[in-house]
Amino acid sequence: MTLALPLAAKDMKDGGFTGKWVLDKHSNAPQGLEDLEQKIKQNGNDVTIDSKFPEPKNAIVPLLYLGVLTTSLHLSGDGSEVQNQIGPFQQGSRTTINGNQMETDWTAMVNGDQVQGHWTRTISPDGKHMTLAIKESSTQGQHGEAELHFTRK
Repeated sequence: MTLALPLAAKDMKDGGFTGKWVLDKHSNAPQGLEDLEQKIKQNGNDVTIDSKFPEPKNAIVPLLYLGVLTTSLHLSGDGSEVQNQIGPFQQGSRTTINGNQMETDWTAMVNGDQVQGHWTRTISPDGKHMTLAIKESSTQGQHGEAELHFTRK
């Protein structure tokens, strides 16, 4: 008996995350994120995520979404460290890609507070949906979690 998956493991490794992803309107998205779009370009281990979203009226992005709400983010899926400038903050991250899952651990110094987070992007077996699980904590005791659901367009 042979089981065929719509997105083969090879396809996932070689660009399964590539595409335009829009936040699912039925998702329980916080106010201001309803129109979030992410274009992911995956070329081997190199991943670029270009995001489009309405700028917050007060120009402040909640700490939980540091790195998610940025216009361009570069990651390396081989686990090597990558530095990104996110507004006034420098963010270091390490990402691994395993089939339909991309895991990123990141850290940043924000106003003298060491902040760290973890993102897990998971693509559904049919390749049409992606879940982004977000976890964040700081040395000053702040903790946050969120889950965003995207649809491939």
